[in-house]
Order: sequence, then structure tokens, then C-alpha cells
Amino acid sequence: MKNNEKRRPIQKRIAAIVRFLPRFERISADNFACVIRSPDGTEEGPLVGHLKYHLEVHKFMKACYENGLVLGFDWGAWSQEALRYMNDPELVRRASLTTCLKLLTAHLRAERFCDGHLQGVLRSGHLTAILRRLKQFAK
Repeated sequence: MKNNEKRRPIQKRIAAIVRFLPRFERISADNFACVIRSPDGTEEGPLVGHLKYHLEVHKFMKACYENGLVLGFDWGAWSQEALRYMNDPELVRRASLTTCLKLLTAHLRAERFCDGHLQGVLRSGHLTAILRRLKQFAK
């Protein structure tokens, strides 16, 4: 995050990512990512590279980092707590700002180590639920 971004109020930084909510709601769950197949195009061949995410997903990830919304904490040790929120949408609807940012961080960081993690949270609607809750803090 740039120095001038640190001075921006948290509401404005959250608004920068909440703007992706309607975009994500318009994208079909099957179109958040596609698997890059083997060079000959067969399903039997090994995968080449990784999932190729929709351009809006890349823009979203970049906006999260650029706006300083990816927290520095031990997200791996917090993964059991994150699972509780993933399995209970009501918890997300009542989550604190800090918890929402921890969830966002955990998912973005997990994607770096587990290709396709973000696709799962997008398809399940969990990420859009986090954005809906964050929207309440952006006011």
C-alpha cells in the first residue's frame, strides 16, 4: 500500500472493493474461473499452469492489496475460525469489520498457496456475503 493510501479513511478503502459486489453478482458461478487444460486440449492430460480467473476477480484482488485491506496476521492459525464463518452465513451477516477483513485476508492468502481456493468461495457466495457485510461499514 502506498503511503497516501494509508491516510485514506477505511470507509473509502472498503468502498473501493465493495464496488465489485454487483459485478460478482452478475457473473455466473461457473464463469469466475476456467481451468487451463493440457496443450492438446484433452482432459486426460496434465493441467498447465493454474486456474485462469475472470478479469474482474483479478481487479478485485489487486484492489484489496492496493487499499491495504489484506491484514498482516497468522491467517493459517485462524483457519478454523474462518471455516466457522464459511459454514454459517448468519455469522458473516453479523461479523465485525475486523473479522470481515480477516476473512478476506485468509481467502486471498490461501489462494496464493492453494490454487482455486478463491474460486470456491466465489462459487459458494461466501465472498459476496463478506462484501455485503463490508458494504455496511463503507457508509
